[in-house]
Amino acid sequence: MQTTIRSFCRRKILDILSLASTPHPGVHILNGHFLSSNDNAPQEIFKKQIIALQNKGVEFIDFDKAVQLITQKNWPSAKCLVAFTFDDGFEECFTKIRLVLNEFKIKAGFFINPNFINGDKKYQEYFKHEVVYTNKPPMSWEQIQVLHNEGHIIGAHTMDHVLLKTNDEQLLEYQIGGSKKVLEEKLKSSCNYFAYPFGKIDQISHLGVDITTKYFQYVFSQDNYKNYFSFNGKVINRRHFECDWPSKHVLYFLKKKS
Repeated sequence: MQTTIRSFCRRKILDILSLASTPHPGVHILNGHFLSSNDNAPQEIFKKQIIALQNKGVEFIDFDKAVQLITQKNWPSAKCLVAFTFDDGFEECFTKIRLVLNEFKIKAGFFINPNFINGDKKYQEYFKHEVVYTNKPPMSWEQIQVLHNEGHIIGAHTMDHVLLKTNDEQLLEYQIGGSKKVLEEKLKSSCNYFAYPFGKIDQISHLGVDITTKYFQYVFSQDNYKNYFSFNGKVINRRHFECDWPSKHVLYFLKKKS
């Protein structure tokens, strides 16, 4: 009940704050998880989201292109460029979101927890209900391979979606380095992208950041979105959204960046 009340209040506040929202120039990475918390929602809601943002002047670019522009600090002064990523590896990322992305010829990033894909029914039920709090099933490795073959980026998200705010080096090595190893073995391709779970700046230790940058060329948060980087340039920041949010709310978060 408290969560429902908070969500309602948040939506109402954003309805007011976003009345005159316009997209700001720069490169923005929007990070979602699924199409909608409503399992029966049609993929068209994401298509409508994209069209509504395009009508406000947003241009969509491939995720790897966005990363290239950000890391080279080649930020546009007159265009609002937006790329998409999706965490956790839920099946509807393939069955619904992928179809819309492909229709608009947008290549996104998908960050995967290998043990969610590999786990037995008991583990997957635990992961869904005790870790990510949704009943959505995972993609299969075959589906992830199709995403990879189509040009979408497949990145790592730890083995088990664990909090990396720890100095337990053995745990960090397994969760971070282990996820890279599994993805590279499954896809027969190098894995250079990593997004740490939960995504807040204070939800990963400095040792965790050091280990992620040892294994991965690009590391991502889901925080501090008005700035391109955190941790002295080691981490690229993304902004949380979901496909079924009102487009004016998404526009509100396309802020000026530095």
